[in-house]
Amino acid sequence: MPSQQVAQVMEDRTPAFEIEARQRYHEKPQNVPKAMSNLLSSYSGVPKHEQVSHITRVRDEAYAQFPYPCMGTFRFLDLDLARHRAYKEHVLNTLLQPASPGEPEPLFLDCGCCLGQEVRKLAADGVPPHRLWASDIEPKFIQLGFELFRDEDKLPRDHFLCPGNVLADTEDPSEDQLTILNDKVSILSISAVFHLFGLDDHKRIVNRCLRLLRKDTNAPVLVLGAHAGSLKAENHQRGVGTERERSLFLHNEESWEALWREVCDQPQWKDKVVALEVKAKMFRRVRNEDPDADEIVTLCDLNTMSEARPWKMWEVWVTFKPAP
Repeated sequence: MPSQQVAQVMEDRTPAFEIEARQRYHEKPQNVPKAMSNLLSSYSGVPKHEQVSHITRVRDEAYAQFPYPCMGTFRFLDLDLARHRAYKEHVLNTLLQPASPGEPEPLFLDCGCCLGQEVRKLAADGVPPHRLWASDIEPKFIQLGFELFRDEDKLPRDHFLCPGNVLADTEDPSEDQLTILNDKVSILSISAVFHLFGLDDHKRIVNRCLRLLRKDTNAPVLVLGAHAGSLKAENHQRGVGTERERSLFLHNEESWEALWREVCDQPQWKDKVVALEVKAKMFRRVRNEDPDADEIVTLCDLNTMSEARPWKMWEVWVTFKPAP
């Protein structure tokens, strides 16, 4: 069979996400962002002169099985949570607080953790490991995360829940291990997840987040993250894949708040959620190629963004009705 025909046959058999991801692949990282480089040096003991080869080896193993754009472009090296405006005051400070006598300790969960980079940053910043949890649907990501950060002796492996499926509607932990954290999570981080799905699935994910959150604090609990946004709330169609794979929904600030309010107004939550505060800001992402610099993130000017794709950083504070 001629090579051109072979290529066509292979493309016909290749999942849509893999075809799309091939368009976004870098052989090696041009640099290791400063925050990640420092994390690998101080927390994982990987010397700076070895980091590019170490990262590339782990990435190549991940990409062979999961050819996602975040793997192909080394996007996972960006520590989104540590750059979040709520990180120091509302995430790190909360998780560093001593436990009050007779009160449950605050628990952090990273949903869709990929290689677990955000949890490692929290651990390096001093958060007790038993307060840190992460989840993903792919066990290979969990294993490669331990290889990347060389920390089998630092973090409990059973705190990495897999499968952890935010689209699941089940109480069976064999299908969704997140069920063991229902009603226990004080701070829930979920980044680069919503923009992978359509609006109906967004509602399912919000509902799943609400089920995970603690209901007994008599104070607001936090969900936060970042993902691709849009100046105009709209469906976005990928060029390949099934109808569901192609149909994504990107939010602006107004539609994002409307999503959370709609779900919280559903019968199962209407009488349980007594207050909801949604904050979101659009940013422009600019990669800085200076090896001593991190990625630059600047606030968007909504009047000049035109068709450029902004990045949305957000936090949602939910207060539940006190238990009788």
